Amino acid sequence: MDLIQLLSMLAVAGGILTVTAGLNRLSRSSLEGPLAEIADDIVDFDSQPLVPLGRRLFGPARGGLGRLGRKFTPSSQMEEMRRHATLAGIGSGGIEAILATKAIATLVGAVLVPLAMAGLGVQFGGVVLFAAAGAGVGFLVPGFWVSKLGKTRQKEIRRDLPETIDLMAISVQAGMGLEAAIELASQSVPGPLGDELHRLLQEIQLGSSRRQALHQLRDRTDVRELSSFALALIQADAIGSPIAEVLQSNSARMRLIRRQDAREKAAKLPVKLLIPMMLFIFPALFVVIIGPAALSIVDKLGSP
Repeated sequence: MDLIQLLSMLAVAGGILTVTAGLNRLSRSSLEGPLAEIADDIVDFDSQPLVPLGRRLFGPARGGLGRLGRKFTPSSQMEEMRRHATLAGIGSGGIEAILATKAIATLVGAVLVPLAMAGLGVQFGGVVLFAAAGAGVGFLVPGFWVSKLGKTRQKEIRRDLPETIDLMAISVQAGMGLEAAIELASQSVPGPLGDELHRLLQEIQLGSSRRQALHQLRDRTDVRELSSFALALIQADAIGSPIAEVLQSNSARMRLIRRQDAREKAAKLPVKLLIPMMLFIFPALFVVIIGPAALSIVDKLGSP
């Protein structure tokens, strides 16, 4: 291995580590941005710790890279990115970090991929083609990553929702108010659903009505069951229905939906197993069953 190939491999590894670190930072953002926006008016900045050295050094660079990524991102993709960031729990404050990651990944793909190809002996035309392909892949990967984070987060919310509504129904039936039951559920259910319930309480405490906070909860999530549950609470609050009955009926409905989803997945399982069976299991069975008979037939036909 000559020096050029070694330097190319090191450069590619460094670029991959840089992009991976940026994507991991996006996945750890969670609700810090949205909660900071909500509580911005009541934060005591004198009691805040000093800004870390890394943020002071690379913060302006991230802002410039974010503006660069915004210039090359179409407006339709910006709206889609905002939606995916909201579903992933990153919030509008994380858009700049996503755009900066897209810009970094694009530059890494445009520089390191052709450098690696040149180290492997690819001709100049192929190097230019790989540069364009690397830039395109680097530009698209952060968006796909944020979309995947959003889908994973919504699945976790859907998974924890039935038990959370059961806990809230039991708490209200025991004499607690709705806000107290939501607070208990947010503390007892760690994860995205607990974070969303905590943010719901934060919005109510900061002056939003229960109706507005529930509407914003529906806008921040893409879970059909949670949306219908929030709508049921809005209607119960508007017409004065007992909250305990609403929670109990929604709890029973959530359990029914979970059983129906399990039955649907079980019904789809044979169809999903058909392709691997045809590709891997059936050929082996044919070899084991028909193979000896085929060898015997060949021997019989080949004998004088």
